Formats: sequence, structure tokens, C-alpha cells
Amino acid sequence: MGRKRIPFIDFMKCMCIMLIVMFHIDHEFFNHLLPNLNNALQAFRLPMYYFISGIFFKRYGGFADFTRRKVNNILVPFCFFIVLAYGLRLAQFAVRWAVGAQSIDISPVHLVEPFYLRYWDMTTPIWFLLSLFWCNIIYYALQRWLKSLWLICLAAFGLSVIGYLCGIYHVLLPWMLDTSLVAIPYFILGHELNRLGALQPSGYDCWGLLVLIIVALPIYFLSENIHLLVQALPAYWKLYLLPFVAIVAVFWACKPLPRIPVFCHYGRYSLIILGTHTMIYEPLRFLFQHYGMQPGAELSLVVFMATMLIEWPVIWLLKTWAPRFTAQEPFFYEGWKLRPSVNPD
Repeated sequence: MGRKRIPFIDFMKCMCIMLIVMFHIDHEFFNHLLPNLNNALQAFRLPMYYFISGIFFKRYGGFADFTRRKVNNILVPFCFFIVLAYGLRLAQFAVRWAVGAQSIDISPVHLVEPFYLRYWDMTTPIWFLLSLFWCNIIYYALQRWLKSLWLICLAAFGLSVIGYLCGIYHVLLPWMLDTSLVAIPYFILGHELNRLGALQPSGYDCWGLLVLIIVALPIYFLSENIHLLVQALPAYWKLYLLPFVAIVAVFWACKPLPRIPVFCHYGRYSLIILGTHTMIYEPLRFLFQHYGMQPGAELSLVVFMATMLIEWPVIWLLKTWAPRFTAQEPFFYEGWKLRPSVNPD
């Protein structure tokens, strides 16, 4: 049996992935609405994804079982989206060859580039999956070796400082380890709030929206650019205090929400959207511009809406025909087998 869905968590994931998709389509879109809005949204947009992942952290039956599950849920989709993007590149090459257009590079080396490049022009956003994998491994090690919550928090603080210094001095560690070190406190915040029972209904849930409204202004005015991929980081306190406040406020405000089918659907399958949206919006933007739309906020909004509409059948297609590659079913079963054990009873 799969884990029971929590509607407001799926809504939060939907909100995150939609903000990420729009940001990738047009980095300045939100600043067309308010001058510092993009920075304010960055205070929780990606940190909240680490936070939600931390909520559902479990050690399971030991390191081997834990690692197998994380490989299934994170690394297998990571590799799948690499192959999918490369396959589309091959198709693009074939079309260009057929019509006599300028050729593109289809070297097989592109299949390993995401493991060591920060930017991969076929689908850059999957870097997050590699970073999230290491967050899980790091936190497992902290929980395994440090029994006290205070020691875990102290160790996490030390790791975050190392990650922060890497960003300040432009030291890019392999496999996105630097981003994982920076993100560990967001991950731990999610796990600890869950441990304290924050997912359970409470009489205080009705105050969440008011709290979000109160903290929105200071977050808006104090936020600076946070870009974990390139390690563009603000002052250390802004890197954590503002996201912590924003994440908790958004979490609190979303708790009373009922299940909203469309948004919860997008949130549930946000992994698929993360891995595929660049393959969709880039040709759409080219198409709309080719037929006369000028660059700007209007074009970005149209491309965003079209992208999200197309994601609906893409989600159905991949979850139906590639469930083991998109974390809908295990790729490796117990004992790292490719097929589940057959119970003779």
C-alpha cells in the first residue's frame, strides 16, 4: 500500500513546482508584479521542497534498505529524465537532418554530464534530485551516529556553515554536495516539525493565514537572491531565518485547506513536472515567438499555462507506462532485485 496522501502537502508541492516552472520560463516574471517579489518567493520556493522531503524522512530497516528506497525514488528518476531528454535530443537531430537544418551535438557524453555539470542544457532542474539524495544520506548519517537532537542540530549547523563558505568563496563541490550542505537545515526543519506532530490537526490551524499575512511584508522587504544551484547566497541569517519563517507560515496557512483535485494532482506528481517541464516550455516559447508573440510577461504567462496543460497528459503517460522510472513503483525490490519475491502462499 502506498502512503496516504496529505492534501495540503500536495497543494504545497504544487505551489512550489508551479513557482519553479514560472521562474524557469521567465526569471523576471514576478518582478513585473512587484520589484522584489522574486526574491521573496525564493525565500521558500526551493527550500520548502527540502522541507517537505524532510517531513517524510524515515530510516526504514537499515542503511541498505534506506539507500535502496532513495535510489528508487530519487536516483532512478534522475537517470530516467537524463535518458528521456537525450532521447528528445536525438529526435530533434533526426528532424533537423530530415529538413536540412543546422545539426546539433548528440555526443553520448551528454548522458553523464548531469553528474558533474551545474548546467545541463537539456533539463537543468534535475540537479535538485541529486542534491536531495545527498541530503537524505547526510541526515541518515547524523541520525545514525548522533543520538541527541542538540548534537544533530549542532552538526547540521556546522555542515551548513561549510556549505555557506563554499558558496561565498565559489567552491563548487561534486555531485551537488555543496547545495546539500546548505539545504540540510531546511530538511531537518521538516523532519522535526513532523516529529512534534505538526501534521496533525490543531485548534491553532485557523491562525495560519493571519500569520502568513503578518510575516509577508518583512519577508518581502528583507529577502535577497537565493540561488542554491550557483550558490548565490545572502547573509547567513537571511539564508535560514527568512526561509524558516516563510516555510512555517505557508505550511501553517495551508493546513486547513481541503483537497483541491487539480492542484493536488500536480503536487502529487511534481517529480514528473520537475523532470519534464523544460522539454515542454522551451519548444512552446519558440513556437509562440515564431508566430508573432513578443518576449515579455504576456508571453511568459501563455507559455506557463500551455506548459501546465501539457503536463497533465505527460503525467498520465509517464505514471502509466514508466511507473518504475518515475517513483510510482519500486525499481529495485528487497535485496536489490528487479522483480518482487514470489510468496508461495
